Amino acid sequence: MGLVRTLLPLPRAAARLTPQVGGPILGAALMRCLTPGWVLLRPSSPTLRLAWAEEAVSVYRVLVETEHPRPRHRGLLARALTQHATALLLAGRPEEALTSLEAARAVPGARWSPAQRASVLHLRAQARFEVGRLDEALASAGDSVAAYRALTPVRRERTPAHLSGALRTYALVLSALGRTEESVAAYEECAGVLRAMPLRMSGRALLVRARATVELTSGLRELGRYEEALSVGREAREATGGALVLALPDSVRPLRVRLRMDLARCQGATGDLLTARTTADEAVAEAHALADRDRAAGDQWLTVALGFLASVLSELEEYAVELGTRQELVDLCTVLAAKDPMTYGPLLADHLELLADCHRAAGDNRAAVDASERSATAHRHAAEHDPDAHEPQLARVLANLSLRRSDEGDNDGAVSAARETVALTRRLAESDWQTYHALTGRHLQILGRALRLSGAHAAAVACYEEAESILEDVREGGAESEGHASTLAAARSGLAITLDEAARTHLTAGRTDEAVAALGSLLALTHRTDRTDVHACCVTAFTDARAEHGEPIAQAWARATGEDFPTFVYRLPGSTVVQR
Repeated sequence: MGLVRTLLPLPRAAARLTPQVGGPILGAALMRCLTPGWVLLRPSSPTLRLAWAEEAVSVYRVLVETEHPRPRHRGLLARALTQHATALLLAGRPEEALTSLEAARAVPGARWSPAQRASVLHLRAQARFEVGRLDEALASAGDSVAAYRALTPVRRERTPAHLSGALRTYALVLSALGRTEESVAAYEECAGVLRAMPLRMSGRALLVRARATVELTSGLRELGRYEEALSVGREAREATGGALVLALPDSVRPLRVRLRMDLARCQGATGDLLTARTTADEAVAEAHALADRDRAAGDQWLTVALGFLASVLSELEEYAVELGTRQELVDLCTVLAAKDPMTYGPLLADHLELLADCHRAAGDNRAAVDASERSATAHRHAAEHDPDAHEPQLARVLANLSLRRSDEGDNDGAVSAARETVALTRRLAESDWQTYHALTGRHLQILGRALRLSGAHAAAVACYEEAESILEDVREGGAESEGHASTLAAARSGLAITLDEAARTHLTAGRTDEAVAALGSLLALTHRTDRTDVHACCVTAFTDARAEHGEPIAQAWARATGEDFPTFVYRLPGSTVVQR
């Protein structure tokens, strides 16, 4: 191809002088440039291929539109239009590729061999897949596979190589449709065709073999067939290495990153976490190598590989290394989000929250708060563009932020974040009551905790009581009752602590009537739950009130209830509250 490409100016000049003589020569030369004979030849750029294809179409169109066109020129024009569709696909313009394919089929009098018809079906499947018309892509891919199977293998048509490509596309579309078992079966057939292919022919299918084995590994992993995935993965390692990665690094390195992450997942699932960590490190190294060549594609894969490595490190409890990895990931996402906020802004928000978890585990709560605040800001920006997708995440992050601010001693900041998350969750519940009503109860507990720590006991009690009411309704609602039982118990425990603190605060300030009201609410709470901690809190509160404040609290109780102040409050298992 290199010599033909170098000599292209000569047939171009001949075509300008005598189109009927030089045109066919130029067309043949251009078609030769568009169909290199060996896969390991470094491919031309999509832009150059597209230019050659457009020139070939122009040359053959002139020949067809002459007064007495030759029949074979019509077939050559159809082939040139097919090559044009291929070039458009490589350039990322699938809609135009479909248009070019339709134009190829519409060339009057063009003769198509069975292999060419199968090839057009395959190209149409690829183009439809790229534009998201998956059902139509599946039909075209199935027709292409059937057409190649019907061909008699002859050396020039190289049917096995083309059949393997069609099978791989068919499997890819099935995978995108979620039909994983059927997809794996198609990939396995493709792998079988590739293994049986003669050596003289297999050189044309090296890239198909690399893609098919990597994608088969992924499919087997999704089905939980981890040992089989690891076995195919060894074949995929070989298929994506050697001369192929040197000749086609931009196509093969993403496959190498994906393969290593899939293998690491399988190794982790089978209990071999140390090997999984090594394989995940390899995936990060491959992503870095890809980024050195193609910054956009490499960074995209690097975010995935670093996130996966961090999750493996977390499982291995290598927290210091995990913290460094997550910090590297956040730094990368920060740079990417500045360039492409719609894509990387939400990703940055998610990774900042995970970084906050790491800081908190390491005992650096100030850094955890800073990361959570940045995460909340990033989620707010994302929610401005897509509230349905990002407002639930924002509510979750704000809830965590409130807890972390409380741990840091920033009670006002904790209350502010908690109020925001409650307001947001209430709004979400208006459109999805079943999902967010219970979550409102949980977030009210967080607000109650923040208010209690800030000394606003009355407001905290109101939050806890509303949370208790919501969670009681949900618990009695049916299917999800067990899942909310622990949350309800936590709300009652928080309410008991708050009432106890409120009573003590009122007594210290000499507000005995308010203290009696808090103690009465605490006693009423013991009638609603059998939690030991709640009853212990009640016993302690009444005992300490009588011991420390004596007659004033007894008189206030009598005024409020018309009864003597109980000398002791307790509850036997399975009984009601007993007062003395």
